[in-house]
Amino acid sequence: MAVRRETSPEFVNDIANSDSVRPFIRPDGGFMDWSEIVARPSTQTGVIVLSNGEDAVAAFEMTAPGIFQSHTLFSETCRGRKAIETGREMVAWMFEHGADIVWGSTPRDNRKARWFNRQIGAHPLPSSDDDDEIFEIRKSDWVH
Repeated sequence: MAVRRETSPEFVNDIANSDSVRPFIRPDGGFMDWSEIVARPSTQTGVIVLSNGEDAVAAFEMTAPGIFQSHTLFSETCRGRKAIETGREMVAWMFEHGADIVWGSTPRDNRKARWFNRQIGAHPLPSSDDDDEIFEIRKSDWVH
């Protein structure tokens, strides 16, 4: 499995709107359309979209130079070991292409996602609150 820059809005929309992903991203159940983000260059959107070409997508949104917030959209066929391997490959890709820090925010009640974050090398930050765990992975600490 190779991580790649994703350019197919249809592929991303299929995963984002699947029954195993949409409820976690859009609790209201609304349709998501990633076409604009995927179709436009990341130099215009500030977002890099990666996939494994099968069943996993991650969007990395630049929040400052070299710093990207991660949003994962992994379908039900990409769980467990496969999810960890895919997530680690995506983080490695980001570090190889200019990221210094990858961070994110996960609801505390989403234990599976928090476990996943730790498995791919993320560390919780003191800025976390009662509702969300803020995590980061630093390139300087990265062991792949």
